[in-house]
Formats: sequence, C-alpha cells, structure tokens
Amino acid sequence: MNMPPTHFLKDLGPQAQMMSKNTGNERMAMILQYVAVGSMIVMAGVAASQLLKEAFGSPSHHRGHDQLR
Repeated sequence: MNMPPTHFLKDLGPQAQMMSKNTGNERMAMILQYVAVGSMIVMAGVAASQLLKEAFGSPSHHRGHDQLR
C-alpha cells in the first residue's frame, strides 16, 4: 500500500479501489471503498453542475448582479 497521495479528485476513486484490494485489513478496505464511491458521487455532481451551467448559463448572469456596481 505504498502509493503517493493523489492531488486530483478524478483519480481518487480508482486509486482508493485499487488500494482497498491490496490491504490486509477488512475495515480499511471498507473505508477505502466508501472513499471511492463518495469521490465518484462528487465527480458526477461536478459534471452535472458543469453541464447545467453550459446549458442554461451562469445564474449570476441572469440575476443582474453586474447592475449594482
């Protein structure tokens, strides 16, 4: 289990899954699986947010925040 820490969220899920297979501790393997699933859920939310921003534009653009300056 000698892997360098990841600095990108997109790499965290696969790295945690791989680490969970190589550990001898069942509890640590379960925690790493939770980390993998959680990071994949976060990445799906980020992708959905970017998709909605591209489809409908930025929310601050439509609310008139630039008019206050």
